[in-house]
Amino acid sequence: MKKVLLMRHAKSRQAKLHQNDHERNLSERGERDARTMAKFIKSKGVIPDIMWISDSKRTQETWKHLNDIFKNNRSKFDKELYLASSETIVSKIKGLDNMLDSVLILAHNPGITDVFSEYFNIHIDHIPTSGVGCIQFHTDKFENILECNLELEYFSYPSMINNG
Repeated sequence: MKKVLLMRHAKSRQAKLHQNDHERNLSERGERDARTMAKFIKSKGVIPDIMWISDSKRTQETWKHLNDIFKNNRSKFDKELYLASSETIVSKIKGLDNMLDSVLILAHNPGITDVFSEYFNIHIDHIPTSGVGCIQFHTDKFENILECNLELEYFSYPSMINNG
């Protein structure tokens, strides 16, 4: 079994005048939400073997809050995940070392939302900021994730947790 957690970065601040999108920081709400989701993921019992993160500032800051809870020293920052397409994200997953059992991909919309629907037939209209879904694949090889049975273990986001 392989597990893939797909997460969108936490809420960011609006860009300042002349600030490019890549450099946007998390808002205060984003920082709170990232901590909330880190605790939620940990409560589900799967700490990812590796986290693969877009190199944007907001995803790096989201990662920091996750890593504070997970204490995971296996992380990879990847410029190709910045605004990556669903195709790029799935390609990254399929190329993972099969010695790993789980991965958390931390990136951006629309790519994160599109992976669920375009590749895994899981219909989620829009992954909100800090939203995360965990998919379990019935295979022992990441390269086989498109050909095996799968199930959505969970999908959540901060207001879902905080309101109920």
